[in-house]
Amino acid sequence: MVWYMIEQAIGERAFHIRDLRAIVIGDLHIGYEKELKDKGIIIPDQMKDMQRRVKMLIEKYNARRLIILGDLKHEIMGYTPQLRKFFEDLKDVEILLVKGNHDARIEEMVDIDVYPSEGFRMGDYGFIHGHSWPAENVMKAKYVFMGHLHPEIELEDSIGKKHRYACHLIGRLTEKGRERYGGNPRIFVVAAFNKLVGSAIAQPLGPLLHNEFIGDFEVYLLDGTYLGKYAYTKSSDFY
Repeated sequence: MVWYMIEQAIGERAFHIRDLRAIVIGDLHIGYEKELKDKGIIIPDQMKDMQRRVKMLIEKYNARRLIILGDLKHEIMGYTPQLRKFFEDLKDVEILLVKGNHDARIEEMVDIDVYPSEGFRMGDYGFIHGHSWPAENVMKAKYVFMGHLHPEIELEDSIGKKHRYACHLIGRLTEKGRERYGGNPRIFVVAAFNKLVGSAIAQPLGPLLHNEFIGDFEVYLLDGTYLGKYAYTKSSDFY
């Protein structure tokens, strides 16, 4: 799907912003495998696959920027030494990160531009993680991208088996949200780039959702299929 200068990267957990020449992703949670290993679950290292996918997106869209919507690493307070290696093949790409709730001390681990959790703005576009209150000027942008929710949708087939699918959510501020920020951006909640992290759908995480500042979301699968609207409130419902 395409929204003016914004297009969904079909088949991937990302968006492309044409006029910024930027790929937008979030929630990589590098190092998540260690937590699973500590629980007795052994899985292959996901970092190389995510590196490959990032490079493919940059090459496909001839992008010059990579914008990460927080939670680059998984272990909140720990040191994640492999982070610098993740970016070693992206020398000609400007990389911008807004800090997520897992990104404590991230400035010590990477040589990229790091922005505070309040987010940052580039022209018509604002970027936040979603776990804390965003800056007012960010919410006055025309479009706002956020992560944190790891959105997925659960569908039931004809024999009653349930399947979970990663998705993107696209919504607007409620009247209460518009009064708070004085704008009405289109809000893009981006699917978690790490395919292993769990879903937060039906859980109003972060102040914007917890305070019902965002209303109904349109739900899009990664292949671009539109599923309808989702009422993301304290009593969430899909319709």
